[in-house]
Parts: sequence; C-alpha cells; structure tokens
Amino acid sequence: MNFLGYERPDGQVGIRNWIGVISVMDNINPITRAICGAVDGTIPITTLFVRGQFGRDLEIAFDTLGGMGRNPNLAGALVIGLEEYSTGQIADRIANTGKPVETVILQQTGGSIAATAEGTEKAAALVAEASSLRRKDLPASTLTLGVECGGSDTTSGLASNPAIGRAADRLVDDGGTVIISETSEFLGAEDLFAERAVDDSVKQAFLDRVLGHEKASMERGLDIRGANPVADNIKGGLSTIEEKALGAMSKAGTRPLVGVLDYGESPVHKGMHFMATPAPAVESMTAFAASGCQLIAFSTGVGNIIGNYVSPTIKVSGNPKTVVKMPINIDYDVCPIIEDGRTITEVGDELYEYMLDVSSGTKVASEILNQRETAISRFEPSI
Repeated sequence: MNFLGYERPDGQVGIRNWIGVISVMDNINPITRAICGAVDGTIPITTLFVRGQFGRDLEIAFDTLGGMGRNPNLAGALVIGLEEYSTGQIADRIANTGKPVETVILQQTGGSIAATAEGTEKAAALVAEASSLRRKDLPASTLTLGVECGGSDTTSGLASNPAIGRAADRLVDDGGTVIISETSEFLGAEDLFAERAVDDSVKQAFLDRVLGHEKASMERGLDIRGANPVADNIKGGLSTIEEKALGAMSKAGTRPLVGVLDYGESPVHKGMHFMATPAPAVESMTAFAASGCQLIAFSTGVGNIIGNYVSPTIKVSGNPKTVVKMPINIDYDVCPIIEDGRTITEVGDELYEYMLDVSSGTKVASEILNQRETAISRFEPSI
C-alpha cells in the first residue's frame, strides 16, 4: 500500500509539512504561541518545565523536545530559548536531520517584543521554504503508527481497539512500524503479551518495564491494581484491570513484539514495539511524537477529544452513543462491528485505508478544531 508524503533529507517521510516552533522552557511559551498566532503553517511545541530540572528529567525533556523537532512531519524548526546553552541543546538534537533549524534567544534580543518579531520573521521564512515541497507516492513501510486509548469502555475492547489492531497488523505486514504504550494498561495480562516477544531478551525487557512500574508505584503507596480501571472506565462497563488490559492490548494486533522502548525513544527495527510511558494520553502521545510516529490511532469509548500537535491523531470509536453525541470529535466510526455484524477484519482493513488517506493529507478533527496538547513526563521535583 502507498500514500502521498514528504521526503526529508535524512530519508524519513512526513505526512504533514509543518514548521515547529519549540519552547525550550515554560517561560518562553507566550512567545512561541505569539509567533504561531502570526504565522500560518506553524505549530507550537511547548513545555511546562525544564527550568530547574536536573538529571534524568532534564535529559528526558531535552530528548523529547529534540525528538519532536526531528519528527518527519516537521519540514523545519524554530527553537525559542531563554539563554544560549539550553537552546543549543534542543537545536543540536534536530540539526542532524538535515532540515533547517533556526534559533531565537530571548536574553540576546532585547525583550519579548523583539524576540517575537525576530521569531516571526524566521518562522515566515521557514514556512515559505517548506511550501515549495511537494508530496510524492511513497510506501506504507515508511510509516510509524502509535496506538493509544482513552475513555475506554466495553465497546473499546469489542470494536475500536481490535479494529485498530487489525490496521496495525496490516501496517506491519506492509513493512511499517507500530508502537503501543501506556505501561500500567498491561497489568493483569502482561504475561500474555510477553509471549509475543521475538526472543527472551525482548520478553524480559517488557516484563521489567511493566512489573517495575507496578513496584515503583507500590513503593509510593499506590496500588495500581486497585486504582485501575478509573471512574469513567467503570461507568463504561469495565469491571477489572485484567478486562481493561485485554482490551487495551488488542490495539497492538497480533504480530510479534520486536522491541521495547523507553519514553520517546525511536525504534531501530520495523515491526511492533512497546514503549514504556504513563497512561495519560497527552504524555503518552508526546512520547509517540518524539519517537518519530507520523500518526496516532486513538480508540475512545465514552469519549476523549485530545490530539497531538506533531502527530495527527485519528479518533476511533465503537460506542454508538459517543458517535452520536460527539460526531465532530470522532474521525472513524467502527460501530458496524457491534450493530451490523461486520467483522473486525473488514472494518479494520477499511480503517487502515483511512489511515493512509490521513497520511496523504486528509485532516482529522483535532487538527481542524486545534484541540491538541503537549506534555512531557517528569519523575523528580524541580530544584
């Protein structure tokens, strides 16, 4: 299968042609948003922290911001920083892709108005350059898909998750890459998923991430097995963590698990991967974008509207009530699996074709409505 995408200098392929305006730290976000408000063709990539972070958290922040800048959906990047060192940390992580990277350093410009003006000029020039690029016919093997769920209910495990799983299998069979995340969502069925590993080292890496996450939570006084499913999951009919895990796992289809990734890490092999992330969707999808996912398939039962700025997010639902109540927010309706007796294979194949349409330029609801967000996970206090 093929789609129409943008070739990048490093050989990657984008499905969008944005210029990313990246805040190096939280105190720069107003300037980033002002630039994006003035220049069409840009997206804001903001962050809530970085200043005062240290150790692992600081590295994760730098790597994630840099990873989003490297994502092939960006034709170029404008990095907005407070001072030279941290700005360079992000810009340097992007420059090796060969795409154009510009910087603005607030403390060197003479204030926020001057920084906004300089950034607006640079962003406009980057957009003009990117607009000369044209889509080309490219194979699905160049795609990396993130699979996510939120607002899960009984229909998630019966329809939307397995339909996404079928589409994920199709992409893997076409030579592409799939990443499933949300570490805590595997608890209760982790042993079943581990059996899909291609070898013992991958199996152990997966179990280490899941069981280690549970252990760390227990050490903090939180029993995940008692806190999950959450309230809206229970209201939607999910009774146990095992039931939720079995449904969530089905988003990954049936193909072998070939790799285990840490937060925002890019895969080095084709095929299906697991990424260790928190369960909240915005944090998890931010890691997808940093890892290079060009698009995300997001299953929702009772409803979840949020998308990612860098990676277009396809909302899939098999809940007839949600599809009727929230039609503007649902991109793909898989209710015929439940209501009309259509098979998961049939609907999943059609969903895969829609994913390729989105990869060729069809816009999704969260893009059209600009209901998108970024949040980088953190694990330690700031200093």
